[in-house]
Amino acid sequence: MNLGLALLLTTMLGLGPAVVLGGEAAGLAAEAPVAAAGDAQASDASILEMLQVMDAEQLVAGLKEQVNAMVSASMQQALRGKKITPDVQAVIGRMQTKMLATADQMLSWDVLKPIYLRTYRQSFTQDEMDSIIAFYKTPGGQALIKKMPTVMKNAFGEILAMIAPMQQKFQQIQREALDELNALPATPATPKT
Repeated sequence: MNLGLALLLTTMLGLGPAVVLGGEAAGLAAEAPVAAAGDAQASDASILEMLQVMDAEQLVAGLKEQVNAMVSASMQQALRGKKITPDVQAVIGRMQTKMLATADQMLSWDVLKPIYLRTYRQSFTQDEMDSIIAFYKTPGGQALIKKMPTVMKNAFGEILAMIAPMQQKFQQIQREALDELNALPATPATPKT
């Protein structure tokens, strides 16, 4: 899975980029204080209530459908205009089946639920979680829950459209830097002492 897709998935699931980036980003998230000393972390019961109010399990099911559609579309785009033999088509079909099964397994509620619990527990106090739950129960909160996946999908679609030109610019910058490096005079090797 590429980084862009991983960010899209975690954003659509409400987890945010630190969960998927790991390394420095996750370290920064872990170093940020959750609450002042004495503030209680959000309880698992309140996080589960919030997930229920958000209808998170249904959002995950919808997300899996979107991932399946993206995998299928990517395969079709990669093969567009190419003549494919039946043997090659069979291999590609098996690969796609395995990719979809992997996505279904990795995006299962049983896998994601502990991630939700851990990340929300680390990120919110009980008072904050109570406020979030109260908001999500309002008409505005319910509208946010229902519309945010579409908002994020549309925004990310526009962002993805910018990636190809950005990659082309990066490649041009790399070529220019390599040309500069190749134009530098050769330096003699430093003798070892």
